[in-house]
Amino acid sequence: MNPSLKSLALVASALVLAQPMTAAAAEDDCTVKSRSNAVVLMHCKAQLDDKVWADAAKAACEPGKACNVWIWEDRGMIPLTAPETDTDLPKSATRAAVAVWINDSANLMKLKKVR
Repeated sequence: MNPSLKSLALVASALVLAQPMTAAAAEDDCTVKSRSNAVVLMHCKAQLDDKVWADAAKAACEPGKACNVWIWEDRGMIPLTAPETDTDLPKSATRAAVAVWINDSANLMKLKKVR
C-alpha cells in the first residue's frame, strides 16, 4: 500500500471508531429522570450544545410519537415524577427548564428567562 492510501485508511478508521464515542458521550451528558406517556423529564449537564440536547431527547421518545422532553441543567428543579401532560408541571419547574423537545414536530425550543 502506498503512503497516501495508508494515511487515508488510518484517517477513515479513526473517523469510524470515533463515531460511537460521540453517541456515548451524548448519553453520559443527559439522563432521563422520569417519564409518563407524553412527558419526559431530563437532566443535562450545563452548557451543552443544542445538538446534544436534541439527540438525547430524540432517543428518549419513539419516532413520531407525541412526546415532550423537558430539559433542566439544575437537577434540583426537576419534579420527582413526570405528569401525564405538560400543563400539570409546576410553574416553578417550567421556569427553571432550559429547553423543551417537541418530538412529533422534531423541534427543540430553547427557553430564556424574561425579566
